[in-house]
Amino acid sequence: MSNAKRDHIIAVVLGRLDADAARRGEALYDFLALSQPNMDEAALKSTAAQIPALPVELYRKWAGMFADRLLETIPGDQLTELCSGSEDNNATLALVYLTFMESARMEKQVAEDLGLIYK
Repeated sequence: MSNAKRDHIIAVVLGRLDADAARRGEALYDFLALSQPNMDEAALKSTAAQIPALPVELYRKWAGMFADRLLETIPGDQLTELCSGSEDNNATLALVYLTFMESARMEKQVAEDLGLIYK
């Protein structure tokens, strides 16, 4: 396993998780608008504002799980290209991360991790 590629993947994912509260609120609003198309704008904004921030350690854990999975499954030449640092490849990594987070495996993992935090 390439530590440099793993570190790069994690850095890209964490870099996309902006700590800025306004950008976080916009991202949550956008996500809710897509996933809950029947909610009105006021309800979307209110709901987005009420979602608590998660500890960065969770994001780091999940990004590490994502990186490990990519290193296990993506051929070396394709992984090298994905880790080239170009904006297109970084955007691709972020998109694939979102898909990974929507997998049944990660839905279960997220529920377990949140259960440990919010007992």
